[in-house]
Formats: sequence, C-alpha cells, structure tokens
Amino acid sequence: MHRWTRWPLRITASVAALLLFDQAVYAGQFLAGTFPALHTHRENATFAGIAVLVAGAAAALVRWPGRGPVWPLFAFLGLFGLIAAQIALGFLRILALHIPLGVLIILGGLLLAAWSWRYRPAGEPS
Repeated sequence: MHRWTRWPLRITASVAALLLFDQAVYAGQFLAGTFPALHTHRENATFAGIAVLVAGAAAALVRWPGRGPVWPLFAFLGLFGLIAAQIALGFLRILALHIPLGVLIILGGLLLAAWSWRYRPAGEPS
C-alpha cells in the first residue's frame, strides 16, 4: 500500500472544492449588482474544471499504484462532464438548469473532498 498517494488527492480535491464553492460567491456578487463578478465567475469556471481534472489524475494515483478504489477517478471525470455542461448552460443563459446544476456540482465537489480526507485503505488502522 502506498500511503503517499492519498496526499495529492486530498490537496487537489480540496482546491477543486474551494474553486467550485467560489463560483456561488461570484454568482451572488453578480446578482447583488457587482457586475464585474460575472467575468470572474466565468474565468473561475475554467480554473475549477482544470482543478477537477487534476484531482481526477490524483484519484488515479490512489488506484494505481495505491491499490485503492477506482470509483473516485470516475466520480471526478463525471464531475468534469457536469462542469462542461454547466459552462454551456451558462453561456446559453439557461439559468433554470444552470443554477440547480451548480448547486449539485458544488455538493459533489465538497463530498469528494471530504471523502479524500476520510479515506483509509481496508486493513489500515485509523
């Protein structure tokens, strides 16, 4: 078991979760009348997507060589797919789907980050 493989995932998943959470902050600032926040919201979406992909690569390390579960890799890839759809919905201004999907994406990112900190391989003492 390679215990070191958990640290890249913990760090990258936490950064991704923070960037995803920031999306709600920037959207709120825009809705409150700070119109330049929309540009920040758009740019941060790109960085959040990249961070999720990097976390997916870190999840691959948990699996190979770490011998951990493979599902986090697929979860991060799925989250990236949702982010791509989210970006498209935002540019199309389909807010009836963009906003609830954003909430789902933030929740998914937070849950994956929390899991990364709680993960212990089977048979390892806590």
